[in-house]
Amino acid sequence: MLDYGLTGGDPAALLDGASERLLAAGLPLLRTHLSFPTLNPFKRSENIVWLRGRGTTREVLGHDDFESAYARSPFPEMLRTGRNLRRWRLDTPDGTEGYPVMEALRVAGGTDLLVRLSPFGGTIGALVGTAISAATDRAGGFSDGEVEALRDIVPAIALAAYRIVVADVTGGVLGAYIGHDASRHVLNGQIRAGEGHRVTAALMLADLRGFTSATEREGPSIIERLGRHLAAVAEPVEAAGGEVLKFLGDGLLAAFPVIGSTEEACAGALASAREALLRNAAVNLLYPERPPLDLDVALHLGEVFYGNIGAGSRLEFTVIGSAVNEAARLEGLCGTLGRPLLMSEPFARHCGAATADLGRFDLRGVSGPWEVFGLAEG
Repeated sequence: MLDYGLTGGDPAALLDGASERLLAAGLPLLRTHLSFPTLNPFKRSENIVWLRGRGTTREVLGHDDFESAYARSPFPEMLRTGRNLRRWRLDTPDGTEGYPVMEALRVAGGTDLLVRLSPFGGTIGALVGTAISAATDRAGGFSDGEVEALRDIVPAIALAAYRIVVADVTGGVLGAYIGHDASRHVLNGQIRAGEGHRVTAALMLADLRGFTSATEREGPSIIERLGRHLAAVAEPVEAAGGEVLKFLGDGLLAAFPVIGSTEEACAGALASAREALLRNAAVNLLYPERPPLDLDVALHLGEVFYGNIGAGSRLEFTVIGSAVNEAARLEGLCGTLGRPLLMSEPFARHCGAATADLGRFDLRGVSGPWEVFGLAEG
């Protein structure tokens, strides 16, 4: 178990391996269980259950589902009474009423249940600890020696699970805040200021028009709506293989690095931009009583520095370079030209779509004039 904790990455495999070996060693196990909190935008905790003859199943609880599931478990009562170890005899119903898991175990023939809470230390406050349980269906339940053996073994499972969970949390948090590709670079050791590489990429800069006035008009309630609008843009980017590098208040900057062909990167960026415009319009329909927040998108192709920017202990993994500034200035023309989607000439040349030359324009802070394109269908 400890070896797997050092080298493995799947808590379900940890529980399955431990349970099968304990069963083979003579412990009359019917069911084991491992649950732990996570630090992830999409999930609050994970529950893993092993059943004799069936292996493991995995349940992920979202943030909205966690509280009700937690309240129906024995954990709140154990924490309230300060008991990290608790045993329930399932062949006598006293003290087990109101716990769905115990009622289900009894129906399945369970006779004895041992539950151990193992608190986690450290600085990640959301990782409070893990819960591990073992149940048997043998008449008379676990023997005193078997209970003692389980007490001795559980801390090793908890320690191995802690290492795996912390690694998962680290990757999850970094992925949520700086992007999955950027987090991969950081976790591979690219952590010093100025460390990175130059890359050619299709860039997308998207911005919600009218957001400032909407904030003044709607107040804090705008936050929930903003999340829907940003998801409408970010989800197509990720689905097309791009990376959201940063949210810019009411917009975002995304990159599609040229890995295969330039045409492939530009086509992916254009497809995600078109999908984002459609989804953003759908979000506006959810708020018919409020003025719409229209989306402006600029697409550009250029070389950027992709890596760590900052000083001291405060860094940001992002892209910088003249191409980023050019994309921002291009986006500023959307309102002027009445076009929700604009492209630079290098991007339009490689995107594979029919485009229309809208003319040459001076972009503030950019040597020009610049030739600007839109989609041929408008």
